[in-house]
Amino acid sequence: MATELRDYRGRISVLSDVAIDAKARATGREKQEIVREILDAWAQQEVHAASLLQAALIAEGLSGSESGISGQSTKT
Repeated sequence: MATELRDYRGRISVLSDVAIDAKARATGREKQEIVREILDAWAQQEVHAASLLQAALIAEGLSGSESGISGQSTKT
């Protein structure tokens, strides 16, 4: 099964653009693929850190909601 992809358009610095472009040229890959790879690696690190935090909170008998995090989305 293919990974679901969502469209995102944003602005990046010239430094980032040049680095991504150079990587694309060196590897023969599309810039979007490289950016997706970078973002996926970052997201995996964030999920891992959140999992470790949750485990540490549980080990201390705490929960995110008791620590002031309501667990409700702030998305509007």
